[in-house]
Order: sequence, then structure tokens, then C-alpha cells
Amino acid sequence: MRSVVTIRVPASNGAAARQLDLGEGDRARFAPCRCGTCDLDIRFAQGTPWFAGEILARSDHWLVSNLGSGQALLVENLENSYEYLTVEAGRSLVPVPFELSRVGLAGRPRGPKLTVFGPEPRQADLPLTPCAQVSEPRPALNPRAAYFAVLRTLCEPRLRGAPSTPLPTSEEIARRLGSSMTVRAVDAHIEYLTGKLGLTRGCGRDVLVATAIRHRLVPM
Repeated sequence: MRSVVTIRVPASNGAAARQLDLGEGDRARFAPCRCGTCDLDIRFAQGTPWFAGEILARSDHWLVSNLGSGQALLVENLENSYEYLTVEAGRSLVPVPFELSRVGLAGRPRGPKLTVFGPEPRQADLPLTPCAQVSEPRPALNPRAAYFAVLRTLCEPRLRGAPSTPLPTSEEIARRLGSSMTVRAVDAHIEYLTGKLGLTRGCGRDVLVATAIRHRLVPM
């Protein structure tokens, strides 16, 4: 059997971490279990709040179902911490677009999680020829402008780390960008970017950074 989806199961109840390989059409059910006899492919440690789900493997994607009746499941993209989806209780066969994912219980950042390695995404064989009368989209921001350098420097910690990584101050950004950039200029560029992206004045740098990364306005 050729494995198309691989699930890494964390260690629990004294058992070592293990790996579960799924072929086309295989399913794996997961939930907490105290008795050790529940009909599950993956049992989480006792003491974990109740939740249940199922992963279905396909040759070119995988799907997740939330078999619980309470909280949502959280599926995170491990290659981009800003991309995730939630699967509400009772939702079935939700396609997951991430190649490398982590699945756990929403609202429990320290709860048990599964790591899922899905199939490589397919590429379109025949790209659609653009209409001759439709122009190519222009970038929303000018990558050669000084404000773009400020935005890229502001976003760098979040691009390299977790969404909660502290952002650099205006003084730190000015120091990074050299003597031609002042603290006052950094603040002015950030204010300009806030307006250019249609954000509420004074919304804060976290909102600006999250918007820029979500819309891929800065290189990953």
C-alpha cells in the first residue's frame, strides 16, 4: 500500500510517539480514551477534554471531520502560522488545503495535537490564457518605496516566528534601515500604510502586520 497521508501521534500514557500511514481511502479516528478499549485509531491521554475527529486520505488531498458535539477543531498550516481553519462540531469531510498541518482542539493551545503530512498539492496542467483586454494586476504596494522597506522590517519577526512575536519599535526599524531613516519618518510611513490599506486610523501595528501578511503584501 502506498502511503499518501502520514499522521504523527504524540506520546501519551507512557506510550512512545508513533506514526500512522494512510493509503487512498483510509480513515483514522481520534479521541481521548481512558479505558484503552475504544474503537479508535489514535487515543489521546486521559485528562484531555472530550473531542473526536476523523481524517480521510485521498491521493491528492485529505479531509477532516469533527465527530464531537462541543468545541471546534483547529487545523493550522505549519508552513505559515497565519493560515488556519476551524472545523465546527458536526462538520464532515472538510478539505484541508495545507500540505503540513497540525490538528487539535480549538481553545486549547497546549492540548494534544496531531501532525499531518498530506499529499503534495497538484499544479494546474492548463493555465487559463488571460483576456487580451484585461491588464495584469498592479502590486498594491511599491516594493522600491521607503514605506515598503519599513513594512517589511516591521513584519520580519512575525514572518520568521509565531504571530505573538514582539514587533520592532520605530527606533529599532530606523536603526535597521540606516541613517537616512528617522524615527519620525518610520512613524509617518506606518501611518501612511494604515491609510493606504484602508485600515482604521490608530488600529495598531499588529493589525497592519496581520493584514500585510494575510494578503501577501510582503514576501514570505
